[in-house]
Amino acid sequence: MAIKKLSKGDLLYGYTYSYSTKDVEPGKYFPGQERVRSAFDLALRTELEGYNLYVSGPEGIGRTIYTLTTLKDASKNKRVPEDICYVNNFDNPLKPKPLLLPAGLGKAFAQDIERAIEALKEEIPKAFESKEYEEEVSRITKRVESKKEEIIQRLAEEAQKHSLGVVFTPAGIRLLPLVGRRVITEEELYANPRLQESYEKNLSEFEEEFRDFMRSLRELDHSLSDEILELRNKVASYVVDKVFSRFESKYTPYDGLSEHIKSLKLELVKNTDLFLSWHTSKGNIAIQKMLEKSFNAFRVNVIVDNSDLEGAPVVFCEVPTFQNLFGRVFYTAEMGVLYADHMSLSAGCLHRARGGYLVLRVSDLLKNPFLWDAFKKVLMHKKIYMPLHPFEDSLLPFVGISPEPVPADFKVVLIGDPYLYYLLYNYDPEFRRLFKVKADFDPIVDIGDELIEAFPKILRKIVEEEGIRHLSPDALSELFKYGVELSGSRKKFNVVFGYLVDVVREAQSFVEDDGFIKGEHIRKAINEKVLRSNLIEEKVRKAIEEGKVILRIEGEEVGQINGLSVIDLGDYSFGKPTRITASIYVGDKGIINIEREVELSGPIHSKGVLILSGYIGRKYGRDMPLHLSCTLTFEQSYDEVEGDSASMAELLAILSAIAEVPLKQYIAVTGSIDQLGNVQPVGGIKEKVESFYKTCKIRGLKGIEGVIVPQRNYDNLILSDEVLDSVEKGEFHIYTVDSVD
Repeated sequence: MAIKKLSKGDLLYGYTYSYSTKDVEPGKYFPGQERVRSAFDLALRTELEGYNLYVSGPEGIGRTIYTLTTLKDASKNKRVPEDICYVNNFDNPLKPKPLLLPAGLGKAFAQDIERAIEALKEEIPKAFESKEYEEEVSRITKRVESKKEEIIQRLAEEAQKHSLGVVFTPAGIRLLPLVGRRVITEEELYANPRLQESYEKNLSEFEEEFRDFMRSLRELDHSLSDEILELRNKVASYVVDKVFSRFESKYTPYDGLSEHIKSLKLELVKNTDLFLSWHTSKGNIAIQKMLEKSFNAFRVNVIVDNSDLEGAPVVFCEVPTFQNLFGRVFYTAEMGVLYADHMSLSAGCLHRARGGYLVLRVSDLLKNPFLWDAFKKVLMHKKIYMPLHPFEDSLLPFVGISPEPVPADFKVVLIGDPYLYYLLYNYDPEFRRLFKVKADFDPIVDIGDELIEAFPKILRKIVEEEGIRHLSPDALSELFKYGVELSGSRKKFNVVFGYLVDVVREAQSFVEDDGFIKGEHIRKAINEKVLRSNLIEEKVRKAIEEGKVILRIEGEEVGQINGLSVIDLGDYSFGKPTRITASIYVGDKGIINIEREVELSGPIHSKGVLILSGYIGRKYGRDMPLHLSCTLTFEQSYDEVEGDSASMAELLAILSAIAEVPLKQYIAVTGSIDQLGNVQPVGGIKEKVESFYKTCKIRGLKGIEGVIVPQRNYDNLILSDEVLDSVEKGEFHIYTVDSVD
């Protein structure tokens, strides 16, 4: 067993800055993320189906900032997408039609139509009140009335031949008996049976001819109505054409628009009475307010106006609900029923992102499984449908509209953690087809010149954005050390800046003057952060101090050693010294793992015990059988024991018990071994070393205490200044080994 003793110089880490955040330019840097840059490049340059992007990484690493910054830069090189308008479908008003117009043209078209409607409110009534129109109506009416008089004259003459007279009543023309030149009244008719019999006979003989006369009169009435209607339509069409001629030519080159304008003009002509009613109701606000709704049928609803864009849109949907994503239909209640039309439609993020990029947090999207399925259908079918129902808790009946879908054309970027990515990848086949590119943020990067230079610039940017005080050189150095500590390696750095910024925010509260945040403020913020979470650690340490947890750190003992374990509470981890004992007696049972016997041993710990059994057999049982029984346990451990980081300590306890060679109780041991005797790295090195140091400090340091750790964990020795100072003074010692032999 080659043991190396480490000095303080071997354990130093971090970087010492000579300048503050005030001395550098702000910048948004993402050091060590080449994998992410490559993934974004692939997704952005590939227009094929399914090459959407999943941005994976821990919260606080800058996933959202990087995504939005990169997409905004890329959007500048893409064309501005079309405006999205909805117009009335005059053939089926329940299915409004979308129009895609060049950016800015949708708004202009809507304004032109609005101006046209306002103009027609004045021009149409004016045209129908003109002298020319009234004269033409009079001419048509006189001509038809003249023909009607001729027919009525002939009717009277023919009726007279059958002793019948023509009488005009409110109900129409009637035939009554004619005696001489006098028409008999109904009272006289019913009073004279002979006259009545003669009347019925004459009426029957003349009935067919009478019907022909009446048919001719009705045809003339229809002809009059048709001619007046034709005249009205002609006049209205002339007025509509005149108003539309002011702007119509601007829109003729665009597909679908000319056809809509043509249908719109016909519909305006059909609704001439609406404009006349508006004119006659002037001064009656209630009626005009009611009539105003009817004009919506002609208006244009611009749900997406891209006139202000200079490139493709980048839309970050922070609260993805059905309405926020797919848009909304605003219903209004009338007579207990909910109604809506094309002017009631409102765009969602899917509409606004068309032609550009849509950014979503996958955790928010998955909160509603129906929303996730609907969203995937948009990506698969390339169509954006609007929800039909007015709102979930409505009990009123509604006349639902079903707008025609808008073509979906955008790239989606989902932001989430790695766990959700693998969950979706393994259990949702559609996810694999739709999100073929993953940008995986690495929270732990190598310390290099790029990182050292970028670190203060990133903080300068955050300082400006949040209005935080500037950091002094020693504050930068302390915060950099904290980033190294969070990484778990002296050669690495944790770039989840969310953790670091929280410390800066809290450190600012300790600054009493108007100056910089200093190193002492950073250290205090970190210590306060620990203090808020280490209650259980203090309880454990108190139990050790009071002797309730039996722990010997003086002298030597056979078959007993101090191992080191880690307790992870989620927001805080700490180490705990643990007494491991081995008891040897005559027998052939081999090594008995007491924790396993009582089902308190996790699978990895059980594997570790079996591995050390293999090592003992390989080392000492090649030439002769090993006849021994050994019980091995973690003393005063009442929870499940998991992990193999104590296997080296367990082996030493067993060998000590077999050879009756005492072990130094003031030296704690951690490390995993393989069957060949190699010492393997383990986790939680910092917590383990510092926990034993604190335990020894409670009992009083004598200058002989220390820990043995795997050589391969050398880079993980990120210790507090207090421990480093103790190492420098020779009060506490740290040793590394790479083999148990």
